[in-house]
Amino acid sequence: MDLSTIEVATPFGCWTHTEWRPQHLAAVVDVIWHFEGKTALPRERLFPAAHLEMILHVGARFRDVDASGVTQDKFPRACLTGMQLAPTVIEAPAESCCVIGIRLHPIGAYMLLGRPAALSQGATFDLTDILGARVAELTERCQSVRSAEERLRLVDGWLTALRARAYDAHPAIAWVTRQLEQTDGRESIAALRAQTGLGAARLVDTFREHVGTSPKRYARVLRFRRALALLQGGGALADAAMAAGFYDQPHMNADFREFAGMTPAQFVAAARYPNAASLAEPA
Repeated sequence: MDLSTIEVATPFGCWTHTEWRPQHLAAVVDVIWHFEGKTALPRERLFPAAHLEMILHVGARFRDVDASGVTQDKFPRACLTGMQLAPTVIEAPAESCCVIGIRLHPIGAYMLLGRPAALSQGATFDLTDILGARVAELTERCQSVRSAEERLRLVDGWLTALRARAYDAHPAIAWVTRQLEQTDGRESIAALRAQTGLGAARLVDTFREHVGTSPKRYARVLRFRRALALLQGGGALADAAMAAGFYDQPHMNADFREFAGMTPAQFVAAARYPNAASLAEPA
């Protein structure tokens, strides 16, 4: 296994983060990650991203925080988070915890789960309600082993079996999605649609069913995430806007206000978690 592991010991907390990108699952899975440790600042602001995610709480569970700042119930032990199109805040448990994440391409989520992605947009579901007892069995097996590598191998075997029973995706929608992902949302949607032969309304409706949002909004999220990465790496605001494919910096500012709830300058100035675009959120 070609694992990438980072150990963090900072004022943000102490934890180990491990990632693996299994090539035999690349069509459906972007990355499988494993987090183990404790955060010193419990609340974290997450930004929209062009994926869905399965989360397995091997230990203590995270909680959602609503728009007014009130902590909500614990997330299900195994849950599915739909594509988020607005910033969200989560709260870590007070004790040390262990979490496994399976980041899914939208088309991959559609294939594995056999349900319209639009149903999960912006929502979090108990994964056992979708996939049944096999999810609880996987979580229990992950609890019975100790290392990140062992747990990731268990998840890989479970996903491989699920992939063998996957549903078919519309080939034109899968192709359009790949083109947008490969260009960080800069490809012309009209030009892509012309190559598929689909009508404008049919493309939007079928894309929304598979991906969870419209092609235009999906492309905007991809451009936003590209800009986020550039700014995180120390890029200047104007340079990031141009490199991410925005018409100009004011257009990037508008998308930041919608998707991040802040301006790009505020993001650059904020306290960011190490090796991540998420922010420490005041309690």
